[in-house]
Amino acid sequence: MDHNEAVRLQAAEKYLLGELPKAQSDEYEEHYFDCPACALDLKSTAVFMESSRQVLREQVPEPVDRKGFAAQKGGWLAWLRPAFAVPVFAALLLFIGYQNALTIPALRQASSRASAAEVVKSFSLMSVGSRGEGSSSLRISVGPLEDFGLDVDMPGNSSTGYLCQIQDESGKVRFTLPVSAEAAKRSVHVNIPAGSLQSGKYNFAIFTAQPSGGQIGKGSVAGEKPFTVEIIP
Repeated sequence: MDHNEAVRLQAAEKYLLGELPKAQSDEYEEHYFDCPACALDLKSTAVFMESSRQVLREQVPEPVDRKGFAAQKGGWLAWLRPAFAVPVFAALLLFIGYQNALTIPALRQASSRASAAEVVKSFSLMSVGSRGEGSSSLRISVGPLEDFGLDVDMPGNSSTGYLCQIQDESGKVRFTLPVSAEAAKRSVHVNIPAGSLQSGKYNFAIFTAQPSGGQIGKGSVAGEKPFTVEIIP
């Protein structure tokens, strides 16, 4: 899936609502990790949906007439009653603000916004040992709308570089990140977009890249660093 297809499918909204078929959902997950514009669109959409839910969660008392009886339900004017009008108009205002402040600038100025500096939480995997070495897993606690970063050192010194994967507990690959031999000389920072990982256990797997196309070969595991994500309200 490329950026144009993601925009055409309105993938961010459908992904958050669980309306994307599994195949498209997997393709979108792989795409927005490498596409700053789509990652930003996903985060902005999640903010809007959460704000709308909070507004519509408000309980407004049912209006009564002067005789103390509840107003008659139904009819095409029912939505004008305060119980409906307050949250509906609030949601409309949120939507308009969302469109003007987030969606339209994201389409017109995706490049400039993607390059803007942003403070995010960072967590270090440097002291986390490989599986089976008795090291404790790193626990990461973030909000549902927070990006976060992972800092990790590559093991050894590979002349062909490395391929890194973030795998969930079932072994499914959520992200793949190539690291060149030059970049591996320094600590590697990996940005994880908000909403891309749910609460659960994960593994940061490091493989030695193979000369023929950089594919993962048998016996090329260079390290594994487990971590746990906890999404907090």
